[in-house]
Amino acid sequence: MRRYLRQYRSVWWQEGRIWEIPRLDHEDVRKLASQLRLSTLLAKVLCARGLTTPQEARAFLLGTGKDLPEPTALAGVSEAASILADAVRKGVPILVHGDYDADGISATALLASTLAKLGGKAAWFVPNRIQDGYGVSTRAINMAKQKGIKLLVTLDCGIHAHQAIELAKSYGMKVIVVDHHESPEQLPPADVIVNPKLEESRYRFRDLCAGALALKVAQATAEAMGRSVPVNELPIELAAIATAADVVPLVDENRLIVREGLKVLRSARHLGLKALMEVARIDHSNLQSFHLSFIIAPRINAVGRMDDPKPALRLLLTTDRNEAYQLATKLDEENRKRQREEELTLRMAVEMVDKELDLSRERVIVLASPEWHPGVIGIVAARLVELYSRPAFLIAIKGNIGKGSARSIDNFPISDALKVCKPVIINGGGHKAAGGFTIPCENIPLFRDQLNALAEAWLTEEDLMRRIRVDAVVSAEEVNLVTVKELEALEPTGYGNPKPVLMLQNAKLVYAEKSPSQGNSKLIVRVQQGNKALEMRGDGMGGLANELKVGVSVHVCFTADIKPVGGIPTLDLQIVDIAPVDTQQVVFRQL
Repeated sequence: MRRYLRQYRSVWWQEGRIWEIPRLDHEDVRKLASQLRLSTLLAKVLCARGLTTPQEARAFLLGTGKDLPEPTALAGVSEAASILADAVRKGVPILVHGDYDADGISATALLASTLAKLGGKAAWFVPNRIQDGYGVSTRAINMAKQKGIKLLVTLDCGIHAHQAIELAKSYGMKVIVVDHHESPEQLPPADVIVNPKLEESRYRFRDLCAGALALKVAQATAEAMGRSVPVNELPIELAAIATAADVVPLVDENRLIVREGLKVLRSARHLGLKALMEVARIDHSNLQSFHLSFIIAPRINAVGRMDDPKPALRLLLTTDRNEAYQLATKLDEENRKRQREEELTLRMAVEMVDKELDLSRERVIVLASPEWHPGVIGIVAARLVELYSRPAFLIAIKGNIGKGSARSIDNFPISDALKVCKPVIINGGGHKAAGGFTIPCENIPLFRDQLNALAEAWLTEEDLMRRIRVDAVVSAEEVNLVTVKELEALEPTGYGNPKPVLMLQNAKLVYAEKSPSQGNSKLIVRVQQGNKALEMRGDGMGGLANELKVGVSVHVCFTADIKPVGGIPTLDLQIVDIAPVDTQQVVFRQL
């Protein structure tokens, strides 16, 4: 999928885009560098991200799982823990009902395994995307009644499940909802709701995923039973995977959870995840957040996207080595199927954009096809946003009904758009950046018109321009093995805490060639500033080699890593964007 996207990157160079450059207080940079003994480069990046005092920067760089707040600080956790602890003591049958994505599956495994270790009778259920659809399954509740379940816990779903929860209550079940989605005006009739996004919630950090919330409930339940358990002795690695997979900001508590989870994962104590890492050829001792987001989580997601999510959950719960490797192999195979399906869908979607849409007039991409699998259209919508810098709504048609997934840009919140379009859809919801919906096929043209009308009102021309957020303007002399190595202190990186983008200004282009390698067109450049030259590469940018003129002055945005070449640590500088100094295609904006 990403290889396929690279062929479009040279097109970006012809389009307008915005480089956002931070306005730094040089005294703040000096204080951080001096008091924390940091390079000026790292100090610049920290200040650009709002960490301007030594205290803030120290907490960000050195925080661990021990710095997580008490779980009971979040409203509802104490009450949920009390009900769960009482159920465990009395042997009350519990059903842990999750969701079919990596966040919901990981959260389910975390809470179900913790309750089992505490002595509870915990069964689990994750819905089948095709058979059950999204949310709390009435089929699961009816099965739970037959099995004598008296306590239902929903994870990563439930906040909108009024009917399903009313059904469970009518069967005499207590219900605990643990969810992180935006809450409706009318809450479901659960006994306890744990959700940092409740209107009355005053919890200081709202951006927790279901896995993180399950971790809080699990820890509080253990404490309610008189067992003080450090957070790293719970399955925090599952919360880390959930956090990376659900694309929540890797700051504050999320950063601490992922950092602690990575430490645990490197020890390979979890049997199922150890098997999955080996099958995926990951060296667990060098695991980084990248591996969580792009290698482990997609494999957990794949079975739920394509078919039945149960093998992923069984992998996270198994205590049998042979079963672990069999399930890990299945997840790996399903992931390859998912990748092929995504690539075919993306190719078709791009062709449809070219043939059917006038992007000079339409600010929202709305596409539908009966050939698409509903499990992959969300990812493809995200790729279209990446390619075209505008909201994308994709609809998989079956019969007269379409199931849709949407991804967005700043200033076009999906959840608000779906509320406005409520009269023409059957149901829908989500976050600012993503959402899902169901729609009668006959309403798709009207839906497209309504979304574009909203975009006309909500979005400016600049909102549709690609934005590159620069973390630090640097000189060539500042970029070396020592300073780039120090940037690794920013890990774990990801959404909300991305790998830093550096900007080199007014450098002379002394070399520009297209790499001869097949399949991935790379641009290789050498730029010089003063007496120092830097070599950089740009994936998918080989077509720019004929556009850039050797000898001109350029600005370059790039990321910096260190990779071994023949066993020798070497700078790996990857171009994010490059432009001649006199370009008309780039708007430079100081923040």
